[in-house]
Amino acid sequence: MAHAMAAFTEKVVAEVIEVQEFPDMGNSYQVRGVPLTVINEKYSFTGAANEQMLLDHLKNAISQAHEGES
Repeated sequence: MAHAMAAFTEKVVAEVIEVQEFPDMGNSYQVRGVPLTVINEKYSFTGAANEQMLLDHLKNAISQAHEGES
């Protein structure tokens, strides 16, 4: 789904990384479960998410980013 969203806007970039192939990256993100989704390098959540859950997480990430600007 993330790839489909990226097709509609340049503001969304999605990458899938296999932490078994890139263990250093897995360590840097402190991956403890999969899938791990990271938004803007600051907000993350573990587990599969349907479309509504993903939107909720995106809203939370945006809200946290705005709080950090104050």
